[in-house]
Amino acid sequence: MAKAYSYIMRTKWVALLAAVLLLIVFGRTVNSPALTKSAIVLGVGIDYDEDARQFIVTAQSAIMATSSSSDSGATTSYVTYTCTGKTISSALDDISTKMGLIVSLAHCEVLFVSKSVLKLDRLQLIYPLTGMYALREQAVVLTGDTAPREMLALRVGTSISAPFYLQTALTNMEGTDGMIRTTVKTLLARSLSRSRAAVIPYLSAKKMQDQPIDQEGEQKDNYEFDLSRTLAFNYTDSYVLEKDLSEILAIYLSTTTYGALNYTSDKGESVDFRLLKKNVKTSAKGRSVTVEIKLTADLLDVQFVDTDKVLTGADKPIKDAAKALAKQLEDRMTALYEKSKQLNIDFLGLQAKAYQSVGRSLEEDCLSTISFTPKITIDVKEAA
Repeated sequence: MAKAYSYIMRTKWVALLAAVLLLIVFGRTVNSPALTKSAIVLGVGIDYDEDARQFIVTAQSAIMATSSSSDSGATTSYVTYTCTGKTISSALDDISTKMGLIVSLAHCEVLFVSKSVLKLDRLQLIYPLTGMYALREQAVVLTGDTAPREMLALRVGTSISAPFYLQTALTNMEGTDGMIRTTVKTLLARSLSRSRAAVIPYLSAKKMQDQPIDQEGEQKDNYEFDLSRTLAFNYTDSYVLEKDLSEILAIYLSTTTYGALNYTSDKGESVDFRLLKKNVKTSAKGRSVTVEIKLTADLLDVQFVDTDKVLTGADKPIKDAAKALAKQLEDRMTALYEKSKQLNIDFLGLQAKAYQSVGRSLEEDCLSTISFTPKITIDVKEAA
């Protein structure tokens, strides 16, 4: 018995050693291209020419180049290439050929699409990017008032790369000023739901009036981006929501909420609240959908309030302002609902929610038959 046990243990260690040797040998022979041979794509732009029935694909890449100087390391430059093709993959392959580098979307965080692209089958649009080019499902999707090839090439004052700026801004500022971080995964999930509608940030750009100044002097041709608006769309129509409506929509849909909310009274009294956290609970009873939004905030700033003391969150003027602001936000939510019915774009996801209650008997395209009631409260925390 002891000999059998000893034989088994020796065999186990021999097998384990063989497996380790195989991993070492074959692991060292895997073809892994060097950074100097790869184009690390930071952002992809996709447009669609309906007349020519072809895609216009743009990729902005970070390219690692090794300096010939012995005392210099690798440097990074940003280049933007655009190619057309009957398919997205053929256009990306042409970009790879033009650059002479291997295109990789594994680090791409921004997918900028035109409104014409959003009318296409989104599953067929996204699958080549995620399936064959390793685009991350957490990449942010957005659109704007400028063609993708032009938008991605713009220079931003705080960053050379426009996609890098967009990635950072939408991550750090989600849920405030209308910023909604809609990922590739979220876009597909909402597109395939009963509501068949989604929202993505709508980007506008304008040239900076006062250009940034660095150690080399005033920079030139920098643009500033406006992400305060949102595009709501389904497969047939789209609509740009302005800042006030986008702000409450961001609170409703975003996973997290940052930034400040302002209340200004008829007398000109102005109070800013800094959002700390939120809780959104949506329920449906038949075709009646109710959303309860509970916001927790602290007092950020007070101006033009007639008082002889420093106000805190515990004071009546501040609590009254929070209550009035909550009522304003409720009115905006109701306005969003009315706008969605008018456009017949279910960007609030009400049909999907009602389907959970009604079941299969809920007919398609029934947004006009669904009622919606928002309830919003703001709890102001006292300063420590």
